[in-house]
Amino acid sequence: MPDPVSHKRKDPKRLYRLSKSPVFGRLAVVNHFKSAVSKVDPRGEYPKLSLFLSRRLWTWIWQYIKNLGPRTKFRTYENAPHNGVYQLKPAPGASRIQIALAGDWGTGTDEAAKIATLMSATNPDLTLHLGDVYYVGNKSEIEENFLGRKNPDFLPVKWSHGAQGSFSLIGNHELYAGGGPYYTVLLPTLGMNGQKQLASFFCLELDHWRILALDTGYNSSGWPILSQIPGIKNIPIVGGDCHLEKPVLDWLRTQVAPDKNKKATLILSHHQYLTAFPGEQEYPRAAQQIAEFFKDQEVLWIWGHEHRLAFYNRVTTPEWLTFYGRCVGHSGMPVEPATPDLSKGTLLCYDGDPNRTHKLDDGTVVGQNGFVNLTFEGTDLTLDYRDIDNIQLLVERFTPNADGTLQRTVVTDPAVLWSPH
Repeated sequence: MPDPVSHKRKDPKRLYRLSKSPVFGRLAVVNHFKSAVSKVDPRGEYPKLSLFLSRRLWTWIWQYIKNLGPRTKFRTYENAPHNGVYQLKPAPGASRIQIALAGDWGTGTDEAAKIATLMSATNPDLTLHLGDVYYVGNKSEIEENFLGRKNPDFLPVKWSHGAQGSFSLIGNHELYAGGGPYYTVLLPTLGMNGQKQLASFFCLELDHWRILALDTGYNSSGWPILSQIPGIKNIPIVGGDCHLEKPVLDWLRTQVAPDKNKKATLILSHHQYLTAFPGEQEYPRAAQQIAEFFKDQEVLWIWGHEHRLAFYNRVTTPEWLTFYGRCVGHSGMPVEPATPDLSKGTLLCYDGDPNRTHKLDDGTVVGQNGFVNLTFEGTDLTLDYRDIDNIQLLVERFTPNADGTLQRTVVTDPAVLWSPH
């Protein structure tokens, strides 16, 4: 697990002067970053959640510098044992399928361990991760923060697997180490009923629904270091645009064919199409690319990346893709409070009650981590959103109509979530 950063404030002007030094040059910059990092704090069983706060910029940048490397080759299902389309059925004697889903979970913290335990307690048929193993998804981090393999400094944390298996998308953080360990270390442990997950995109076919998992992470990393600096990362040529690789679109046309074999669809991705929160970025490219497959049909879209729980009203893109958006990126990272921009008019509700916050070890106030249970029964998909204390936040249901639209029903509303209305 990477080291926690010290509390001592660093001077950016001094860093700039060091970088211009004709004697020390790059070595001086590297030493500066090293001086910003202290030894591992052995006081707790797990790394502190405060180590992952966004303001700890030197910690994040130092991890990127240490792990910079070429991006691994994109993997597809060409010449593979199967085509990435998995048939998901209820267990023998059961009438429904249970799936536990979490996003941005891989921190290895006490909070991540609790979420994994809560997911296991639901006895799911399958578990799904929306991506991001921190800080950069290298081999040791995947082993410590996802696979539960021993490390010398902290208790390892293991991802929950369902009775039939588990899948994981790739996020932007796995790409900071090039993405190789995601393919070679993580994927071999994933799959369903003996069929391995072979690529970073896949499809789960149910009787009445289809779960379509798309890889927005591969083209998300952008320029090293600069793509992580607030403000600068929003410049198009600096940050990645999260577009889908051409083999994914070819696979959609030839193997899934959602436009010809229409079915109620749940789309999963790491990155969001839209956001109502200042400072966050929108990534419309994937929606532009897949719109042709969902003409005259509404879909449900769940993403992570933003470390919060948020619900959006039904949206229709300029390309005529209509979807209900849900952000579930609050499973392992600190949920840093933010005030939404209500002028966009897209936000339905979010977990933003200041009475539902708590303080970390360094005094920082954060919100609640959580996850969501998905139940497929008959034609209905029911989503039960829970926090880290297993408090039910909302239960909603989506039922497909004959004309391709989705009917949304609020099953249970404990009045915990905040609504701009």
